[in-house]
Amino acid sequence: MNKDWFEKETEKIEVPKEDVFNAISLGIHDGRKHRVVKKRKKALKLSTIVSSAAASLVLASGFLFAPMNDALAKVPLLGSLYEHLSVGSELFASNLVTELDEKATSKGVDITIRSAYYDGNVIGVTFKAEGEKLTIENMDVGNRPVSGFSYHLFDGLDQTHWSSSSPELKETKDGTFVGAIEFYNDQTDLPENFTLPLTFTHMADVNGKWKFDIPIEQIPPEKIEVSGQSIYDEGSYQVEMESIIKGKATTMLEYTVTVPEKGKNDEIILSVFDDQKNRLSKSHANKIDESFEDGQWKLSYRELFTSKINEDAKHLEINLDLRKREPRTFEGMSQPVPFTVKSKRFDYQINVEKIEKVNDELIIDYVLQNVAQGEFRKDLLMNFANWVRIIPTEKIENDENGELGDSFYEYVSRDNKAKLIDKEKMQFQSRIQIKDPDSFNMKDYSLVVPFENLSSNDSIIMDPIKIDLK
Repeated sequence: MNKDWFEKETEKIEVPKEDVFNAISLGIHDGRKHRVVKKRKKALKLSTIVSSAAASLVLASGFLFAPMNDALAKVPLLGSLYEHLSVGSELFASNLVTELDEKATSKGVDITIRSAYYDGNVIGVTFKAEGEKLTIENMDVGNRPVSGFSYHLFDGLDQTHWSSSSPELKETKDGTFVGAIEFYNDQTDLPENFTLPLTFTHMADVNGKWKFDIPIEQIPPEKIEVSGQSIYDEGSYQVEMESIIKGKATTMLEYTVTVPEKGKNDEIILSVFDDQKNRLSKSHANKIDESFEDGQWKLSYRELFTSKINEDAKHLEINLDLRKREPRTFEGMSQPVPFTVKSKRFDYQINVEKIEKVNDELIIDYVLQNVAQGEFRKDLLMNFANWVRIIPTEKIENDENGELGDSFYEYVSRDNKAKLIDKEKMQFQSRIQIKDPDSFNMKDYSLVVPFENLSSNDSIIMDPIKIDLK
C-alpha cells in the first residue's frame, strides 16, 4: 500500500473530536473508579477487575508477534486461533500449549475447548463453535458483544472475573466459528490441579449456557526478589521495586508506590528496557492493595508486560514518568462577575469575564491564565474548553475515594459549543445549552472547570531504577 496515498485518505476522514474527547474523559473517570482491588489470599477466589481496553486493542492488532503469523496461518484450524494472541502465539510456537477436546451443548450449538495454556502469568483458551443458527452478521447490532461472544468465570462461590482480552470470533471456510480468550492472572500462585471455571452465555447470535471446568497445566513462573528505589520531591513520591515474575511469554513486575495524600490519583508510568535496549510490551497494571499512614498513600501494584525478558539480559532499566492529576474544580456562580477560578494543585486559573443568558443558552467568556504560548496543542486546549460546563450545586458529591459520584455525569450539562476567541490572550467562549431556560437560576449552579485536562500534560521524569538480573 502506498504510504502517501494512505495518509492523504485518512486525513479526509471526519473525526467527531468532541465525542472522542468526551468519551476519553468519561473513560478515565470510570477506569479510576474501578481499579482498586483488595489484596487477596491464595485461596481460589478471583477478584473483579475491569477488562483492559488497551490490552484488547494491542492483542487484537496482532502486531506483537507479527513474524509468527505467517507460520501459524499455515496450520489450518489451531493456527488460526493464535494469530492474534500475543502470549498464545509465543507458547504455541514453543510447543507449550495443551490440546483439549471438551464439549458442551446448548440451544443446538456445540462449543468445544480446543486447547489451553498458562505461562505463569497469563491463562489462555481456544475454542470452536458449531451450529446452524450461528452467525456473526449481526455482531454490530443492538447490545450484542463486539467480539461475537460473551462469557464469565464462576467458581461456585462467587461471581468472579479476571481481566481478559479476546479477538473477534472468526468463521472458517467450513462454517465453524473459532475464538480465543486470554485471562490475566493477578495471583502469583494458583492452587494445584487448578481448573478454569468458564461459562459462555452468548455465541454468534445465540444465547445459551455452555459451562466448562478447564484443566490448566501449570508452567511455574520464576520469581526473582529484587530491590531498587526512586525518590522524588524529598520522599513525597517513591517507587520501590519488589519482585519480577518471569513467565514463558510474559513478565510481571510487583512494586509499591508512595504518594502524598492529595496524590492518590496521580500516575507513575513505567517503561522497561533491558541492557540490549529491548523494550517490554506494556499491558496493564492492577492495584492490589492500598494503605494510608502519616499523610501518605502506599499503593501496591502488579503490572503485566506481554513479552518475556531476554535470557541474555543482564539488567533491566525502569524509566518512571510521574503525571500528577488534578481533581475537577467547581466554583459557585452566585458571586459577581468577574471572578477567578484557580487550580488546586497547579498554577492554572481562569478569569471569568462575562456570563450572559441568551434565550436557551448560557454564554461564558473567560481567559485561561498561566499557560505559556505553545505549551499545549490547540486540540488539547479545546478539549479543556469543551469540558467547561455547569452543574446544579446541590448535585455535586464525592464518593469515599474522593472521586466524583455518578450523579455528576447525570446532572452536568452535556452541550457546549466552545471556541477560541483570541489565541494570544487565551480567551475562550463556551455556549452551554440550558435544559429549562424559563426556570433557570444561575445562582443555583456551579461552574465546572476541568483543570485535570491540562495537568495531564505536566509530566515529571523521575530517576530510573536499575535492576540486576544476574
